[in-house]
Amino acid sequence: MNIYSNVVHANGRRVGILSLSKQLLRTLAALLLLFAASIRPLPAQNIQITIQPDKQELGNLLPEISRQTGIEFSYDLGLLKIRTRATGKVSGSLNQVLDRIFTETGVSYTQLGANRIVLTHKDPAPEKPQPAKPETYRLTGIVRDQAGKPLAGVTVVENPYNGTATATDGSYTLEVKPEAQITFSCLGYTQVVEKVAGRTTLDVTLQEEATALEELVVVGYRTVKKLSLTGSVATVDIKSKEHQPITNSTQMLYNTPGIWVNQGGAQPGVDKASISIRGVNSLNSTGGAPLVLLDGVEYDFGEIDPSTIESITVLKDVSAAIYGLKAANGVILVTSKKGTKGRPRVEYSGKYGVQRATYLPDVVTDPILYMRLRNLAEINSGVSPGAVSYSNDQILEYMNGMKTDPSVYPASDWFDICLDDGYVQQHSVRLSGGTDAITYSMGFGYTDQKGVFIENDDAQRYSFDLKLNARVSDALHVSGTFQGNLRTFNEVGYTTGTVLNTIMRGLPIFSDYHRNGIYGSTWLFTPGRNNIENPRMEVEQGFVYRNYQELLSTLSVDLRLAPHLKYYATAGFRKIDHFSKNFIPQMYTVNPKTGDVKDFNSSAPRVKDWDAVSGQYTLSHRLVWENDYGRHNIHVMAGQDWQHNESRNFQAYNYGFNDNTLTEFEALTDQTNAQATGSSWKKRMISFYGRLAYTYDERYMLEATLRYDGSSNLSRDNRWFLFPSVMVAWNLSREPFFQVKQIDLLKLRLSYGIMGSESVDPYSYQMTYNALDQNYTFGGTPAAGYAVEELTDRLLGWEKTRSYNAGLDLAAFNNRLNFEADFFRKETFDIIMTRSIPSHVGGLSGPKSNVGTVLNKGFEISGSWRDRIKDFSYGVNLSVGFVRNRVLSLDGGQILANSNTLITKEGYPIRSFYLYEANGYYLTQEEIDNASVVYGDRSKLRPGYLKYKNNCEDEVIDDKDKIIVGNTIPEWTYSFGLQVGWKGLSLEAQFQGVGDVYTYPTANLAVPFNNGAGVTWEWATDSWTESNPNAKLPLLTTYTDAPENFIPSTKWLRNASYLRMKNIQLTYDFPKRLLRPLRIEGLQVYISGQNLWTLSDFDLWDPEITTTRTNLYEYPNLKTISVGLNLSF
Repeated sequence: MNIYSNVVHANGRRVGILSLSKQLLRTLAALLLLFAASIRPLPAQNIQITIQPDKQELGNLLPEISRQTGIEFSYDLGLLKIRTRATGKVSGSLNQVLDRIFTETGVSYTQLGANRIVLTHKDPAPEKPQPAKPETYRLTGIVRDQAGKPLAGVTVVENPYNGTATATDGSYTLEVKPEAQITFSCLGYTQVVEKVAGRTTLDVTLQEEATALEELVVVGYRTVKKLSLTGSVATVDIKSKEHQPITNSTQMLYNTPGIWVNQGGAQPGVDKASISIRGVNSLNSTGGAPLVLLDGVEYDFGEIDPSTIESITVLKDVSAAIYGLKAANGVILVTSKKGTKGRPRVEYSGKYGVQRATYLPDVVTDPILYMRLRNLAEINSGVSPGAVSYSNDQILEYMNGMKTDPSVYPASDWFDICLDDGYVQQHSVRLSGGTDAITYSMGFGYTDQKGVFIENDDAQRYSFDLKLNARVSDALHVSGTFQGNLRTFNEVGYTTGTVLNTIMRGLPIFSDYHRNGIYGSTWLFTPGRNNIENPRMEVEQGFVYRNYQELLSTLSVDLRLAPHLKYYATAGFRKIDHFSKNFIPQMYTVNPKTGDVKDFNSSAPRVKDWDAVSGQYTLSHRLVWENDYGRHNIHVMAGQDWQHNESRNFQAYNYGFNDNTLTEFEALTDQTNAQATGSSWKKRMISFYGRLAYTYDERYMLEATLRYDGSSNLSRDNRWFLFPSVMVAWNLSREPFFQVKQIDLLKLRLSYGIMGSESVDPYSYQMTYNALDQNYTFGGTPAAGYAVEELTDRLLGWEKTRSYNAGLDLAAFNNRLNFEADFFRKETFDIIMTRSIPSHVGGLSGPKSNVGTVLNKGFEISGSWRDRIKDFSYGVNLSVGFVRNRVLSLDGGQILANSNTLITKEGYPIRSFYLYEANGYYLTQEEIDNASVVYGDRSKLRPGYLKYKNNCEDEVIDDKDKIIVGNTIPEWTYSFGLQVGWKGLSLEAQFQGVGDVYTYPTANLAVPFNNGAGVTWEWATDSWTESNPNAKLPLLTTYTDAPENFIPSTKWLRNASYLRMKNIQLTYDFPKRLLRPLRIEGLQVYISGQNLWTLSDFDLWDPEITTTRTNLYEYPNLKTISVGLNLSF
C-alpha cells in the first residue's frame, strides 16, 4: 500500500487515514532516500513520452505519465490540486517532461528504484513584512511571443479608460491598482488576462492564435479542428453579416457553397425563404428543408434572431448522418452567443435603412393609351371596330376632362399610389463577461420594419437571450440558455397576394379617391369587369394582425466521470403561441361621374380568429471517451435522444357586425353565420446513436457512426431504421514524402452513408374518416355516420437517402489561399407519395406509399485568397455549385401533373415545365390556310398568332405534342466577392446568382387585359405587326377573344437566371488611440446596400421570387440602403 496516497498536509484541517506530522514526513522521506541510494534506477532520461499539459492539475497529468512509462508516483494529496504552468504539447525524456511541468510549481521529484518517483513540495519561505502599497502604483513588464521575442504594439489595458501599448522592445508601463486585472491583446495572438495581485512587474507570453486550420468547427454532437474534418462542412462568416440590415436569419446563408436560398418575398415579419442543400430530394413539400438545431434543439431557422447567433455550421454530406431520419436534406447547426472570461463588456449595434421594391411590373398608366390598346386588341381578336369597349367620343371626352377634373378623369398609377418606400431599424445591446467560475452573455434586440405598402404593412420584433456557463468544479460544468421572442405584424386585410393582383389589375381610368372622400371607381366600365375593386381601398381597409410568442430554454451538464471520460446531458423546452385576427370591414365605392355609391362587399364586416399553440420537449444524453496515445487519438461516443412534439389549433369565423369599429366576436348580434374548426396532434421520436473516430498524427482520419431512430409517425412494424455512415480522410501534407513548403494542407476525403427524412405527417399510417351529414341506425339507436377518406398502407416506411461524397481541401502560402472541391451523389429512395388507384374504387384517395426514387449529383468548388501588405489588405472569394436532378422511378411510371404547365416524370427533373412547342408566328393568311394542322379553330387564326409544332406528326395538335423543357430548380448556383482595406477603412462587395432555371409568367403578369385587367408596356412597344414580324410578343389580343395565343407553350417560358449584388458595404473602424480618452473600446460605422443591382433576362418581376409562383402572389423583394454603427465599451 502507498502510504502517501491518503495523506494531506497537517495544517489544522482533517488529515487522511494516517495522521502524520511534518517531522515524520521528513523522516520517512530521508529513510526512503537512503534506501534508494542502494538501488540503481532506470535512467529517466532514456524514457521518451508526450503529453498535453494545458495548465491542468497534476492530478490529471500523473496518471497519463504513469500509463506511458510504467512509473508509479508517491505524493501528498495536496499536490494533486497544483496546476502546471506548461501549455501546448510537451515531448522528450521523462526528466525533461517533469522539469517542464513542475517549473514554477514548487514541486520537486526524486526517483526511487526502477519504477517509482516521490514528489515533495518545497516549504514556502516565510513571508516578509511588506510595506503598505499606495492606491495605484507603476506596473512594468515585457510582452514576448512564444519564441521569446519582444512584441511591439500589444494593447495593455486595465479598463477602457486606462491602457497603453508596448514599445518596440516589448516593454510597457502602466499605473494600476493592486487588485487590477490586465488584458493583453494583439492581432494574430490569443488574448491574455492576468491579475496583478500586488505585483510591480508582470511579464507575459502571448500565444499565436489558431490558424484557420486550427479553428474549431461545430459538427454533430462535438467540435473538431477544421484540419480534422472528414466530411463536407461549410461555415458562415458571421462577422461579415453584422453590417447588413438582416431581418431574417435565412439571409445569412447567402454565398454558402452548396446552399440555394430562394427568397420568395420580403414581407415584414414573415419568412418566405426556402432552403435547399445540394438540390431537392423529395416530391413532398415537407421533405425538402434541412434540419435546423439551435443549441441542440430543433428550431425554425427563419425565427432565430440574427443578433443572437455566434456560429452557423452546415453539414452537407454524411457528416449529418449522426442525426438519422432528419438528416437527408442536410443539417444546419446554430450556436448562440456566449460569454467569455474577463471584465463586463457592453456592445451596442444599431442600423437604419430605407427600403424599396427591387422590381415592379411596368404597366401602362396613361388612360388614353390604355383605351386605344384595349380597342386594338379587340379588333385584332375579331371584334368589329364599332363594338369595341371605348368609343372615340368617350376617349375624346376623357382627354379633355383630364385637364379639368382628375377625380372623374384620373390617370392612376396604382403601384405608385399603393406602394411607397419602407424602412427598417434594428438595435441590439449585449452584456457579457465572466470569471473562472462563471461566464455570462445577455442580449436585448429590437427590430422595427415598415413595409412598402402605404398601410397595414409593418412588423416589430422584441428578443431577449441569456446564456450562463458555470464551472461548479473541475469535473462539473453546467450551462443554461433562455431565449424569448415576441413578434407582431400587420398585413393588408385581403392578404398580400390578393392585393398585389388587384393593383396589377387596376386600370388607369379608376379613380383613387373621389372629391367627396369616398373611394372611387370608374364611369367607364370594361365589359366583363363590372365588379370594380379599388386597390387603395383593399390596402387601407381591413387588416391581418399576427402575434408570435416563442420561448426556448435549455439546461446542459458536462461531467467528467474519469480521466478522458465525460457525460453530457441536455434538456430543452420550446413553446410557440401564434395568434392572428383577420378583419374585413364594410366598404363602398362611388361612381365619380354619377355619384352613385356601391356596396363593395355585402357579407362584411367579417372576422376570423386563429390560435395555435405548439410545444417541443427534448432530452439528450451521451457518454464520450477520448484519449491521445502519442500520435493516436481515439474518440468514442454513445448517446440517446428523446423528443416529444405536440400542437393544437382553433379558428372561428363570422360576419354580420353592426359597424366597422367592432372586431370581436362578442359584438355579434347574430350567431347563425358562425363557423369554427380545430385540430391537434402529437408525435414522439427516440434515437440511439454512436460514433467511433480515429486520427493518427492528424494524417489519417476515420469516422464511423450509427443511428437507430424510431418515430410514432409510422406503424410499429416500420417506425425503426438504422442509419450508418463512414468517412475517411488522408492529410497528404503530413506525409514525409510530401514536404512542399508552400502547401499548408492537402487533404482528400471520402464518405458514404444513409440518412432519413421525416416527410410524413402524424397518423399517416392510420385510416382517416370524414363525418357525414347522414346518421345510421345501430341496434335501434341512431348513430353518427362516418366514411373512409383515404386508403392507407401499413407498410409505409421512411424516405431514405444514400449519399456519396469525394472531396479535396487545400491551403497554401501560409493559409492565404484556400480551396475546396466536392463531388457528390445523393439517391433518395422509398420516396413517399400518394399512389394512383383505379377509378372504379370510388371517391377514395390513394394511400401514401414508398414508390419513388430521385437522384441528385453534382459538384461544389470554392476558393479564397486573402493577403496583407503593410496597412493594405485585400481578399477575393468564389464558389460554384452544380446539381442535376432526375426522377429515377415513380410508382411504375406514373406521371404527376403538378399544374397545367408542370410535370414530374421518370427521367426528368422534379416539376419540369411541360408545354406546347411554339414555332414562330403565322406571317400571312395564306400560311394559315395552307397549314396541314393547326391548334384551335383555323377560322379564328390571324397573322401574328402563334403556331405550334406537331411533334407527333399526326392530324391534331394536342397534349401528346407537349415537350418537357426547362427546370424550376436551378442547376447552377454561384457567388463571388471582393474585400479591400486600408488601415481602418474597408470596402466589401458580394455577388450571388443562379443559372439554368426558368419561370412561366401567367395571368395578369403576362396576359394582356386578362379578365378586364390592364396591360404591360412590352405589349405596347414590342408586339407583332406587319412592320415588326420578329417582335418579342405575338399580335396584341385579349385572352377571352383569342385564347389560342395563350395556351401553355414555350413562347411564355422565361429564363429566370440572374446575377445579383447581394451586399456592398463601406466600413470605418476608429483608431483605439482616439477612443481611449472617451472610455470607448471600439467604434465602427458603416454604410451598406443590399440587392442594389441585378442582371437578368427576366424583367417582369423579381427573378429571385419562387419560380413556381409565376403570378403576382408574393410580396416583392426589397433593395435597402442602410447606415449603422457598432460600439463597445
